[in-house]
Amino acid sequence: MKIKSIILILSSICIFGSVPSCRNINNNSSNSNSTNENNSNDSNDIVIHFAVSGDSEQISKAVKNFNSSNNGYCVELVYYQQEDRFEDDSLQLADFDLIQDIMNTTNIDVITSCCFTEEANYKNLQDKNAFIDLYKFMETDDEINSDTLNSHVLKLNESEGKLFSIPTFFSAYSVGGNPEYVGTKKNWTIEEMENHWEQMPANATFQGGKTKEWVYSQILRDNLVNFVDQTAGTVSFDSEDFKKGLEFCNSFEYGYGEKTIFDYEAPVFCSPLFIKSYMNIASFNLGGISPKITFVGFPSSDENGAYLRGYGDCFSILSRSDVKKQEGAWLFIRTFFSEEWQEENVMSYSDVSKGYASQNAFCMNNKALENIKNKTVEKSFSPDSYESKGQTINVEFPTLGDCDALDEYLNSINRWETRGYENVNTIVQEEVYAYFADEINIDECIRRIQNRTAIWINEKK
Repeated sequence: MKIKSIILILSSICIFGSVPSCRNINNNSSNSNSTNENNSNDSNDIVIHFAVSGDSEQISKAVKNFNSSNNGYCVELVYYQQEDRFEDDSLQLADFDLIQDIMNTTNIDVITSCCFTEEANYKNLQDKNAFIDLYKFMETDDEINSDTLNSHVLKLNESEGKLFSIPTFFSAYSVGGNPEYVGTKKNWTIEEMENHWEQMPANATFQGGKTKEWVYSQILRDNLVNFVDQTAGTVSFDSEDFKKGLEFCNSFEYGYGEKTIFDYEAPVFCSPLFIKSYMNIASFNLGGISPKITFVGFPSSDENGAYLRGYGDCFSILSRSDVKKQEGAWLFIRTFFSEEWQEENVMSYSDVSKGYASQNAFCMNNKALENIKNKTVEKSFSPDSYESKGQTINVEFPTLGDCDALDEYLNSINRWETRGYENVNTIVQEEVYAYFADEINIDECIRRIQNRTAIWINEKK
């Protein structure tokens, strides 16, 4: 993928609508030094260049409000647009131009993770100290700091005690199952998973299916990030955890790469969970005496099989930026973490007039998250029932005890993972499927995966 950077100003002719700006700068390969003056509220405003990718109504609104506040700063958007790149080398570095701008120029002052084609590149830049420690600004900020934001998530995003990136929202990834089948212990090992499976009814499935490929997708595929340590520049697919996981998957019937035929009537052993809202867990009875689900996580020997991820934009301020611009950049991005902004923008409203809404993720702002929790319990975001095909469907709502139990689980998760390992996913699946088809044995499969992914991660450093 070829990336070109273009610095643009939101103006009345843009689809976003009118946004006050200081000047108009075009920065591309054919005209990197051209500068066009544009009308501004104050020519003395300090310009902050904010790198983005694509159009965002939320960011547009935030820029418009910020530039209208007469605070001595003006935000200009720097768009990084992706174009098709045809290369024979699959390990060709993605986001090359963006990375070069970050490391070698002062074209950008603040950036979000969404700019990156492959978010692993964003993590790599954090490890190279390309961004400034955001705790520096929080220490003197009475409203946006480690007390008003989720301190557990902040801690997971630290690097040697410094905070180079801050997520706007977050979600959780785990595996869950009926306690009758998986037990009541949170976060199991592979051996514990195997022991529980051996006690399942003969027709039991993993969420409807049980081919080698399907079981792999349920217990291993979404946890491949656990075997990649980008900070250290190492991979561990030759670990016992990965080998045992593959051998377990291989004990099932081969699906020949065909679509899985699901049996929805059979007992379900366990299934991966994407946890992003309190309504997600309404039927789990987490706060009751007998919960209907156990969060067992992806099987791992360290029993740390669940992880959190950022949802939406993660913000960073560049180390190469001027000190005054860094201060203005924090003044801008802190608006995304206010109680009002978080509560408003984490919800998707299907019927604004009635207030029907869906929670997309968990807020970083503690008060905003608490407000959403209480409104969910109070049934503010959904009707009690709805009509479907002539039938009345009653809606299940979580209790406050259920929500508190979920918060406790989220705060027990000690992994933060980064998206953007598509090359790793592809490499692993190619070799794993060859193993499932008896084209190679387990040792050869792991050797190939370890060698190929090691080359990939070395290219990233």
